[in-house]
Amino acid sequence: MKVNWENVEGVATSLKAFGLRNALLLEERLDPQFSAINALSSRIGKGYSAAYALAVSLISYKLAMKGEDWWACFSSFFSEKGVPKGYEELFNNVVNFVNSCRGSIIGREKKLKRVRLFFANGKEIVLEVIKRPETILESPSSLLKRVARSVNSSEWRKTVTFSIKMAYYAIKERGEMKPLYAEIPIPMDSRISCITYTSALVDSKGYKEIVSNPRPAIEAWKAVSKGSGIPPVHLDTLLWVTGWAPRDLSPDAAKERVAGVLSRVSKREVAISVAKCLVKRPCK
Repeated sequence: MKVNWENVEGVATSLKAFGLRNALLLEERLDPQFSAINALSSRIGKGYSAAYALAVSLISYKLAMKGEDWWACFSSFFSEKGVPKGYEELFNNVVNFVNSCRGSIIGREKKLKRVRLFFANGKEIVLEVIKRPETILESPSSLLKRVARSVNSSEWRKTVTFSIKMAYYAIKERGEMKPLYAEIPIPMDSRISCITYTSALVDSKGYKEIVSNPRPAIEAWKAVSKGSGIPPVHLDTLLWVTGWAPRDLSPDAAKERVAGVLSRVSKREVAISVAKCLVKRPCK
């Protein structure tokens, strides 16, 4: 697969017109993941919420439910548990969550193994985030490296990059326009892979090939981020809340739906321009 740089430039230009502020508004108004984690933070505090978000993000793959439902389950479960009394209780709560939420039924033992690995190797990370949650905003790139090392993974892997985004959601106040300025690779799930294919940012046989080999797509979206001025974490949200449309609908219907979503925070003509760049062909 190769990056189609002409299309990268076109997508970046349209998203630059959309703007970072609108991307931040999109997070608050339309991302159910943010709403779920924000609700938990309000209940148990930013630090503990961020620690839970880091751990659970690392096993948020091959879920038996939609991502929206998974994070609703997360918020409900840990809200009921309240503030943990210590590190061991926090760890046990995560284990119990994995065992009880049906979204983790696929490969549950492997997920539990990763949870144990993270809590064994990442204790300093967890305690630091609990004590100083602002670390996530201050040193996100360093945090990414440390989380990756704790689970013996690469920094570009989906769940590792996703963990930083979800931890950021845990410390973000609603209405607070503090973007996460860091070159965090975009987490390449099926939605993002689909919209990567429909926008023709990379030459591939289909979105499944992008899921299997995400590096060219990560490079393409990194360039889009630089060209648009929208940091990757916030660009990811925009793509995630719209990426289901080209996956589930015909191109014409998907373009209309994407434009409808984006026009809730931006001018209609700007939203249409972005939609045309993101949906150029069917997702296959």
